[in-house]
Amino acid sequence: MRLRLVILALFSISSLNAQFANVRVTVDQMRLKESDRRATSTLANEVINLFKLTRWDEEYGDLDISLNVQFIFEGVADKGSEHLYSAQCLFSTGVDQRYFAKGIQFPYVMGQTVVPSPVVFEPLASAMEFYAYIVLAGEADTYEQFGGTRFYEKAREIALRGMSSQYRLGWRDRTELVDLLTKYRESRLAKFHFYDAMAYIEEGDPDGADTALKEMMKNLEMTFSKYPREHYTIIFLTGHAEALSRLPDGISSKKTILNKLSQLDPDNKAKYQLGLGDKSR
Repeated sequence: MRLRLVILALFSISSLNAQFANVRVTVDQMRLKESDRRATSTLANEVINLFKLTRWDEEYGDLDISLNVQFIFEGVADKGSEHLYSAQCLFSTGVDQRYFAKGIQFPYVMGQTVVPSPVVFEPLASAMEFYAYIVLAGEADTYEQFGGTRFYEKAREIALRGMSSQYRLGWRDRTELVDLLTKYRESRLAKFHFYDAMAYIEEGDPDGADTALKEMMKNLEMTFSKYPREHYTIIFLTGHAEALSRLPDGISSKKTILNKLSQLDPDNKAKYQLGLGDKSR
């Protein structure tokens, strides 16, 4: 257990805060009629409250995750007595996790509370709950090897309930998302070793960081050999390319690592090359 996990454990003992400390929700209502814009005017605050006030997990007590959620409404349909909204949704931590929901369908009325339930499927709340667990899984994987597995399984349970509900739009895709993210085991390990290396650097231990970075590279190479240009791994690398380019010179494998990253992640090659001292790029 390295520095980050020790700090998390200390915070968890003393803190009652939720895992999502900073949540920003934006809503694009351009395609809605004025009456529907008014009806959904309270949605942003309700979603913010869901993420910030829910105690998602006891072990990971104070992750202090920043989350941006963007709703893009596409239309409205009446189904029986329900007014069903359809929307696309983007979830991003602003650093190394980003997920796009192509279609979410849910009933909503002005002032409706959005509260997660461990057993009952609620179209809007369950969709937000699903992505909360996906983000938590990605974060937990950086503290412990495969630490996010139980969060992925919670997300899977929600997705399966969604597929068997009357609001099935997009839930098969979300089930497949969980399958993909859990399948990329080497990518998950690479992320863990990156954060492990950063913890060693914070502790002033370049040899420990060097060992962790070599493990990171081994797992990145295995990932891209199986899944070239894997989407979520590229998002992760893009989020940390700057930090990787600024590795301390005391890390003996720094040049080798940056050269390999330049090949594996050409989108961020210029940053890696600057880290090598190449000012021409």
